[in-house]
Amino acid sequence: MNQGAIPDESPRNLPEQLLLQDAKASVGKRILGSADKPLGDAPRLVANYGGKVGDWVKMVSAQTAVIEGAVVEVHWFRNNETAQTVEFKFKRTYPKTTLKNL
Repeated sequence: MNQGAIPDESPRNLPEQLLLQDAKASVGKRILGSADKPLGDAPRLVANYGGKVGDWVKMVSAQTAVIEGAVVEVHWFRNNETAQTVEFKFKRTYPKTTLKNL
């Protein structure tokens, strides 16, 4: 099943805008994908944006922020041959709370 392009996610507030700005400047690190072990999304990315399967990697922002109780980072895909960056989204991780005896 080939899914189309996924639009960029919009930031909810100024701190998220700043994180996204850094990510769009390609300030980040690779977390998945290589020529030896391509991304599962690579065929979809090739179909929508071009390149080769082994060119695409998943990136994560170098910066994180605690915003409204969540640790927030930006994820996106990058073509290492063309430096094209696409499909920016926010990953918000909320701390787990435990119930306490009253």
